[in-house]
Amino acid sequence: MSDKETIRELLAGEPEAVMQVRSWIRISSSPYRGRLGADLEDLEQEILLELTLTLREDGFRGDSRLRTFVRTCVHHKCIDRMRAQTRRTWVSVDDLELVSKEPSSFERVASAQTGEMALEILEELGEGCRELFEMLRDGASYREMSERLGVGEGALRARVLRCRRRAIAIRDRVASNKGSNKTLGTTTR
Repeated sequence: MSDKETIRELLAGEPEAVMQVRSWIRISSSPYRGRLGADLEDLEQEILLELTLTLREDGFRGDSRLRTFVRTCVHHKCIDRMRAQTRRTWVSVDDLELVSKEPSSFERVASAQTGEMALEILEELGEGCRELFEMLRDGASYREMSERLGVGEGALRARVLRCRRRAIAIRDRVASNKGSNKTLGTTTR
C-alpha cells in the first residue's frame, strides 16, 4: 500500500491502516519503554491523535516515507515527555537539606588552583590554539571559524583536536609537577 493510500485510509478510519500506523508507533516507541513506563500507552494514543491531525492538515510533505515520518514524530514526542518528567520532579520541603551557597574553603582553594593551572596551560599553548579556543568559547561554529580563518572545516577540526590534545598533555604535565612538588614539600618537613 502506498503512503498516500495509507494516509487516506487512516483519515477514513480504516482499521487496517490504523493498525499499521499503531504498529509503527509501538515499534518506534519501544526504546523509550524503560524511561516512560506507564506513560507510554497514553503517549502512543496522543501520538496517533496528533499524527492524524497533522496528516489531515497536510503536514506530511512526502519528503520521506510515511513510516519514517511517524518514527520521527514518535522520537520527538518521547523525548519531550522524558524532558517533562524531569521537570515534574517534586521534593518535599522536609526532605530538603539546606546548604550554604558560599563555596567551602576546599572549593575556593580548588577553584584558585584550577584557575592557576588554566593560565599556565594557556601560556604554553601557541597563539593559534588560544585564538581557536577563544572563538569556541564565544560560541562560534566550525563553519564560522573556518570562514574567519580562511581554512576548510575539516582542517580546522583537525587543528582544534591537536590543540586540545596539546592542552591535555600540558595539563597532565603541570598536574604531575604540582603533585611531585607537594610530595617533595611533605617529605622535607
